[in-house]
Amino acid sequence: MFELEHTEQVKRLIDITKSNSGISGPELAKAHIELGRRLSAYLPVEPMDTTVIAMMRGGIFFAQGIYFGLGCKFQLFDPKKDQYIRPQTKYVVVADSVINTGSTIKPILEPDTLIASCVINEKAVPLFQDQLYTVRVSKNFFVGSNIKKQEGGKGPDTTMRLFNII
Repeated sequence: MFELEHTEQVKRLIDITKSNSGISGPELAKAHIELGRRLSAYLPVEPMDTTVIAMMRGGIFFAQGIYFGLGCKFQLFDPKKDQYIRPQTKYVVVADSVINTGSTIKPILEPDTLIASCVINEKAVPLFQDQLYTVRVSKNFFVGSNIKKQEGGKGPDTTMRLFNII
């Protein structure tokens, strides 16, 4: 596993992305893009032979940052609607903003696929081992809901925050 160094700039971006920040919409999306761009510098890939796959919908902006950083190919994947077909590029990076259990990504994981996340729950880290590149690891785990503050096992859904729905 690779975790992005938490410089002062990265810490400020992470603070924006946290569920208790109260930040939604374009400012949150821009933070995801910038963190993806920064993480892209550490991915061991050849940009011209790489496809970044954005997990719908929450992974779009984070994946865009990787795409902007690498200048590679870009695809969208909705695990609720699409059948996964591996791109024909040598390198594939599956990008999602939040990985809680890893159950959405595990069925499409192949030995030569890299996983990129803005945040991953510590219990999901062992599923991806050396394939994982993340901004941060978190002990927190909650179900995303249409609420503004985290309460018990529920918290503000990242995708809804990204698209300014809550």
